[in-house]
Amino acid sequence: MKHGVGKVAVLGMLAALLAGDARVSSPAAASEETSRARISRDYTSALGVIRESYVEAVEEDKLTKAAIQGMLQELDPHSNFFDRKAFAEMNSEQRSHYFGIGAEIGQRNRGTYVLEPFENTPAGRAGLRYGDHIVAIDGKDTADWPSDRVRNGLRGERGTALKVTVRRVGVAEPLTFTLQRDAVALPSITNYYLARPGIGYIGLARGFHSTTHDELTQVMADLRKQGATSFVLDLRGNPGGYLDQAIKVSDKFLKRGQVVVSVRGREGGDFSRNLVAERGATDNFPLVILINEGSASASEIVAGAVQDHDRGLIVGETSFGKGLVQHIFPLSEGAGLTLTIAHFYTPSGRLIQRDYSNGSFYEYITRRNSGGAAAAPKPQQEERRTDLGRTVFGGGGIEPDIKVGSADKLTPAQLRLIHGLFMFTRELMAGQVATAPDFKRGGIERRHQLKPNEFMVTDETLKAYRAFMENFIREHQDYGLTLAQVDENMIWARKQIRQEAFLAAYGRDTAQRALNDLDLQLQRAIAELPNSAQLAEQSWRAMKR
Repeated sequence: MKHGVGKVAVLGMLAALLAGDARVSSPAAASEETSRARISRDYTSALGVIRESYVEAVEEDKLTKAAIQGMLQELDPHSNFFDRKAFAEMNSEQRSHYFGIGAEIGQRNRGTYVLEPFENTPAGRAGLRYGDHIVAIDGKDTADWPSDRVRNGLRGERGTALKVTVRRVGVAEPLTFTLQRDAVALPSITNYYLARPGIGYIGLARGFHSTTHDELTQVMADLRKQGATSFVLDLRGNPGGYLDQAIKVSDKFLKRGQVVVSVRGREGGDFSRNLVAERGATDNFPLVILINEGSASASEIVAGAVQDHDRGLIVGETSFGKGLVQHIFPLSEGAGLTLTIAHFYTPSGRLIQRDYSNGSFYEYITRRNSGGAAAAPKPQQEERRTDLGRTVFGGGGIEPDIKVGSADKLTPAQLRLIHGLFMFTRELMAGQVATAPDFKRGGIERRHQLKPNEFMVTDETLKAYRAFMENFIREHQDYGLTLAQVDENMIWARKQIRQEAFLAAYGRDTAQRALNDLDLQLQRAIAELPNSAQLAEQSWRAMKR
């Protein structure tokens, strides 16, 4: 039986949304009620015609769900409807956990593979490894399943059992693991460490969940014990989340009483207010925030507040541009929706929301401000000033103070090459590449102390990679790859293979630390910390005058 909202429940939701409050207290209210009743009748009639006359049998609950979704998307790109299962998953993730086996999976070469089993999870305890190809769940062949469907198959109620069958390089027969689903932590802060002596790096990548402020408090205290006196807060790829957590995070950097964000709701409503730092930072430590085109919503609130108050510098790429505040509304039978109830403005008065009036929903989601037409100069009326008089712009995300592009963006050719490169790295880490026996690992090693020159990809290893890709191209002609493309991307392949090897052997956190020197944005952020300190000091002195 499919999880979801039943037909009666969905019809009830739509009727409630269309009909509103049935009480009539004035001529205007009576007219509005008549209009709602007409819309409800039209919808019911249309559904009846479709049910009786469409060329194929239809699922009425599916149509009604689509009607609700379409109604919300007519409003803006971020209001959304969730059926019971999706709404439960969203709420779980906002509480910083979900129920499943605890592994990062990904689509590679038209299959779904384990990229990293997490520590102290069913997947980690069972011995799943990087590169394991998931071929069945509870005996059901997953060969043609997209990774989203595999993910949904792995998740479920806590304590329920499942069997996961994988193919592993170097093992002739498939391996089947019996696992029991459990709570899997989804902390907001995925990684933190001393990037340099005295410099604390904090990777706040997973969203602003209910635990974000508490996590940040603990992490900053831990880094200070290790000697950190300045911080780089990495919000790259952070999609946002709870507004109150954005306020609390900003509170750790700003001075008491400084405005974090202005929220403005419907005219005549009661959701317009200025939200301020209630406690404030106790010291003026140097701060740089990293953002990119995946930084949205709550991330932009934090970055915008720090920038407008000249508290620190923003480094990276222009953020996504989401300045809408959503409220979560539970509906019947476990479903729910998120509905935009307000816009938010940075302390200087900037509206961060990008224009979504033209183009499709797909174009809005995929189009970013870091290139193309979206990089055009901002309209004059969007110009604002920071506390110290620096010029900033609204209407298209947060523009960084120092723009640094990412070296991690893949070209179209690299996006196709990544499949073969991954398959080669599977062989490499399983000890199947004769020229590189030192890469072989029997599983993941946590809390590894990095050593100099680990996993160096030699010319001999690259020759093996090229030979592997020659066969891969021959067997996968539909990818449209050529050996010339392999040769043109050898520098990228050397770096990518090493990165995948660190991931396979030690996990993503350690892999990130090992390759810090190749992260151009992070290195620039570290270099800008002295300038950030000077800016913050100027702002602090100006406040005292």
